[in-house]
Amino acid sequence: MFKRLIKQTIIFIGFLITTGTAYAGLSFVTTDTVTLTQPFNGISGLIPHPIGSTLNVGHLDFAGSGSEIVTYTYLGAESVTFVDKFYNNLGGTTLLESDPVGTSVSSVVSTVGPLSFMFEGNTDKFAINGGAWYKGTSIALIGTDVHIGSAIFQYVIGYNDSAGSALYGDWDDFVIGVNALPVPEPEAYIMLLVGLGLLGFIARRRKQNA
Repeated sequence: MFKRLIKQTIIFIGFLITTGTAYAGLSFVTTDTVTLTQPFNGISGLIPHPIGSTLNVGHLDFAGSGSEIVTYTYLGAESVTFVDKFYNNLGGTTLLESDPVGTSVSSVVSTVGPLSFMFEGNTDKFAINGGAWYKGTSIALIGTDVHIGSAIFQYVIGYNDSAGSALYGDWDDFVIGVNALPVPEPEAYIMLLVGLGLLGFIARRRKQNA
């Protein structure tokens, strides 16, 4: 009987927490399709794409209500012309090609629409998330729910710094893994404390009865 009460209480606590938390999400908005004129390769853990493969280009958006902690993780780069960079505009942080693979930056996002980040390949060669893609400099969707080692990334996006040159269309010049986790609302913590108190009460009653 006691074990069943514990199980029911734990399920109830989980229900309270999940219903008190705003689970939003990310979505990739495709604005065009591009064809690789160079292979996408050299990024450890990611499947190579040969010349002639197609990728969707566009922007990564926050969709939903509430807030999420969005984390950007550097997965590698194959740039041979520029020293590319990634700017998390909202968090005021940067990822560089010189950073170790796996380096991450995060920020709390609550505004619906394109996430506030951009890539830079050289002076005035930016790919702004949510901006129009033009002249070959753009952001492409490489994969969703991608497993790399023990890590799982909801989205993997690649930057192309060719600035219009048909010779360098590979979208592996700077590759980022993106994950988002919901920020629990204050009510969720209160509900958790109430549930834990209920568990303690049941445990005391059982001890007294014994």
